[in-house]
Amino acid sequence: MKLNYFLKNLKKLLSAHSSYDLEDYSSAVSLSYYAMFLVAKALILKKGVKAPKTHKGLIYLFKVNYIDQDDFSYEKYVYLADTQSDREDADYDAFDGIDERIARKRIKQAEEFIAEAERFI
Repeated sequence: MKLNYFLKNLKKLLSAHSSYDLEDYSSAVSLSYYAMFLVAKALILKKGVKAPKTHKGLIYLFKVNYIDQDDFSYEKYVYLADTQSDREDADYDAFDGIDERIARKRIKQAEEFIAEAERFI
């Protein structure tokens, strides 16, 4: 699981950086979110918990299993929860308002979230 986990999320983060470099800030935010989301999903599955069908459900289960019952950084967890809203804007709104500053922030947060998650692999 560990090698596949790192490769899949490395690709998402590299794609986020590439999108950022191409000034495709909405895609950079979306890819940053999915890098965090997939890490959260892998950690949920690692605990033997069935992954829910919704993003909000997974974020909630992640909180229950890794914030309430473990010592995952709450600050890093909030990155995942907050980025979901930006990801929805980026993916579904005709005019999303995602700019360079937001994209740079979300990429950095995804990197920090994944670094924190490595403690639980």
